[in-house]
Amino acid sequence: MTLPEHVGALEDARREQKRYEPPLLSEEMLIEMGRLIEQSYHKQEPIAVTIAGKWDPQQQSGIVVRIDPIEQWLVLQNDEERQLIPFRSVIGVEAIRRED
Repeated sequence: MTLPEHVGALEDARREQKRYEPPLLSEEMLIEMGRLIEQSYHKQEPIAVTIAGKWDPQQQSGIVVRIDPIEQWLVLQNDEERQLIPFRSVIGVEAIRRED
């Protein structure tokens, strides 16, 4: 016989097993991501930022319009919205080539 509180605990344990664990980033990767973020900010070039979500990685694209090194976040602007992204959640950055 399973008690109701045990059922809840079992469901919580199953959900935790599915939680996304972001990869550890090398120093070289961090430097390259920082370079691409700065380039997007200064040259208004679009980038794709991969963010560690709770259950899986998510990707946002746009132009970096603000960087706060003290609070450690950036603001990414695309056509529809602005998104504040904490540095600690960034796991990848790629340049997006504009088609002229």
